Amino acid sequence: MPLSRSRSSANKIYLPSSTRENQYLLIDIPLTEQLINHIQAADKTLNNDNLSAFYYYLSELFFNACDQFELKNAVFMANDKLPKVHFNSELYQVESSQRVVFFYDPALHTMRQSYFHGEYKAKKIKLLFLASGEDVRLNSPRFNAQVGQVMKVFAEKTALNINEIRVRDHQHLTYDLFAKEKGCHRSQGHKLRAMPVRYSSQNLNLPKTITEISYVVATLPLTNDLKNLVDINFSVVEPFKPLYEFINDTLKTTATSFGINSGAVIANGLIPIVRQSTSDEDQEALTRVGEIQKLTYNSENPQQDFVLSCDGNALVNEVYIVMVASKENFDHQGYAKFLQKVEHTLTALSQELKIDSKKDEVMLRMHQHISLNL
Repeated sequence: MPLSRSRSSANKIYLPSSTRENQYLLIDIPLTEQLINHIQAADKTLNNDNLSAFYYYLSELFFNACDQFELKNAVFMANDKLPKVHFNSELYQVESSQRVVFFYDPALHTMRQSYFHGEYKAKKIKLLFLASGEDVRLNSPRFNAQVGQVMKVFAEKTALNINEIRVRDHQHLTYDLFAKEKGCHRSQGHKLRAMPVRYSSQNLNLPKTITEISYVVATLPLTNDLKNLVDINFSVVEPFKPLYEFINDTLKTTATSFGINSGAVIANGLIPIVRQSTSDEDQEALTRVGEIQKLTYNSENPQQDFVLSCDGNALVNEVYIVMVASKENFDHQGYAKFLQKVEHTLTALSQELKIDSKKDEVMLRMHQHISLNL
């Protein structure tokens, strides 16, 4: 039994003390001719034949603005790659052709890095701000406000319109569903209030024109006991597809019994990226671009279905289960009830799939995202 199930209430969910907190803010700035001309006018030595010097000059403006407001963890990116952030006790980065994944501990590590190449003209400049210190979730409004101050200074130096700069604020809690079975008996209560509500309680009022999405991504190990639940016929095309369909069908049956009516199973070796839809046309679309699996949801009006994206010719080590909170899953207190339903679903699913709670990890990452203009 997961730790939070034994001590849940109507308004709170109790998560293990080993739960990890993280937050990062991401800003995309189009690399327009107007921006380039402004920077080149400020420094006559910069030109289109010397992009390395241009990127370096721009990154120094950015880092100097960060220094003014004591933001220690910041990354300047001009490579059009997608940044992702994960908690880890060791500081390191993994870069691929489409992504840069940052692993760090906010309480221990500081990071100042730039990613650019003088021969590549980026479509967008990405400015990544990573939280630092203890109590990341408690201090998240202050961090958001600091980023806003940094961007005002940066916008002044680069002649950007501050009102057109859009910020994506990402927060997540990560823990093992079966932490208690592995000896973690301490817990902490969470209401999982909506981010605008939490920020308002600390006197940071966000603009009304924001988009918001909350969801869970769970990592389910493909154990030998699970594999043996389905007969694999290697003489057919996509021999592993029946296994993935079995997992998806079992999830659908289990989740709907606990009041969750939409989700996804990703079994193709890709880590899912979840985004909020802005129209009915692209809601709940599954798209793959290279190594990125993108899921687009409309949390205001979700389709009632469970979708599967898999590579039936490959046996993956783990599958990702995505469940997005709809407006029916939220009350004025927060998303605690939603996460309780998710935990009930995954606990029952793990039992059906022969997951050993004492040995196997089912990692949950509860995401809360908002996107807003400064």
